Amino acid sequence: MDILQIALILLICLLTIFLTLTGVQVFLILKDLRKGLDRFNKILESSGEMIESVEKPIATTVKVIEELAQKSKAPTKPKFYKKILK
Repeated sequence: MDILQIALILLICLLTIFLTLTGVQVFLILKDLRKGLDRFNKILESSGEMIESVEKPIATTVKVIEELAQKSKAPTKPKFYKKILK
């Protein structure tokens, strides 16, 4: 065999090993990314549930305050100038 053929075979073997290791590293990085995105998704879901649990009492409190405010408003007697202008 010629020296050039041996060098090419050696280079092909080295490139094959390098690309295989690179592929494995990319696979591991994507696997870690998937785990991270799953964790992030769980955090978003739990925060959404927490916001909903806080929102319900606040909404009911606002409704009660609005009802009390409407009940406390006494009907006012229209003023003189409003009676004339009607």
